[in-house]
Amino acid sequence: MDELLDFRTPIDEAIADLADQQRNLAALSGLRDSSIDDPRLGTPGFYKIPCSIYFYYVRINSNGRVFVTHHFYPGGDPNDENNPLNPADWPAIDRDPNRLTPILEMLAQDARPSGTNAYKIGSGFQNIEWRRKSYIAFFIDEANWTLHPQDGVTFITAPKDGVPGTPNHTFFDALYLPLTMRIGRGPAMDQRSAVVFINHMKADDAGNDLTEHDPPQLFHFQMVFDVAIEGGANQMTVIFDPDGNNMGPPIGPP
Repeated sequence: MDELLDFRTPIDEAIADLADQQRNLAALSGLRDSSIDDPRLGTPGFYKIPCSIYFYYVRINSNGRVFVTHHFYPGGDPNDENNPLNPADWPAIDRDPNRLTPILEMLAQDARPSGTNAYKIGSGFQNIEWRRKSYIAFFIDEANWTLHPQDGVTFITAPKDGVPGTPNHTFFDALYLPLTMRIGRGPAMDQRSAVVFINHMKADDAGNDLTEHDPPQLFHFQMVFDVAIEGGANQMTVIFDPDGNNMGPPIGPP
């Protein structure tokens, strides 16, 4: 995982500029890039409501290292994850903050060291693969770290290690949700930052689904955090830049 520390202020202008740069680069390349904040659910080709969640838990360890785990939450019987040829008729998970927030809070609590890690499927920012039309959620378990509330996740088309990223034509409908979390093992609670959006598993901007004939699609993306600075009113911007791959065709349900 690469990490970039960027000490720019004001933060809002810096993040807006970063997002604009990425979209301008896509336009110059003849590629249309879009924000995860764009609403697509319910439009032609983007009508299926996810039945599962890929959840990524992020925290800063006491040694200063970034700790990341991957988790998968099915909307139905988790045993059917092992039988992709005959999945259960999992119920849809409505894109409703009142529905999603308690699920994400449960997953965040379970992903902590004190949790059972019942839904864990991987770790680190490597080997991130998506195989379902699903929600994707990132949670930062740090009280003074907040995912930027606009363009908190930005997809990058510029090459990284010589390999260009795929323009965003599949990740949309973002919600920025504060999760209420227990502080340590005591009764006190605070709020921490999560973003959740839909991976529609599209092959192109026309809304065509990925098929078995499409190669895996590599996406470079940046996660942008606002981080409080001790003793001052200013904040700094911290950017993580992992990758992820869409692997078609999407496994149902939906």
